[in-house]
Amino acid sequence: MSNDTDVRPPDTHAARRRVRPADRIALRIGMSLIIWSRRTHHVRPSVDLATRRQLERELREREVDWLTQGAAMRMWR
Repeated sequence: MSNDTDVRPPDTHAARRRVRPADRIALRIGMSLIIWSRRTHHVRPSVDLATRRQLERELREREVDWLTQGAAMRMWR
């Protein structure tokens, strides 16, 4: 069994708030920036193999340092 609130259309005669022109312009600029950024395709820069190997080596060295520090802290406790 339905009541009136289920079948009644939404109230379209509600008081409408005025939107300031600055807010309207900001919204339009923001939306156009979002649309523009989705249309442009970002090209990832290519990284040469030497740089990639150096970064991976530095990452491995940092991981080894973290592991040794963690083991030292466990032994210290």
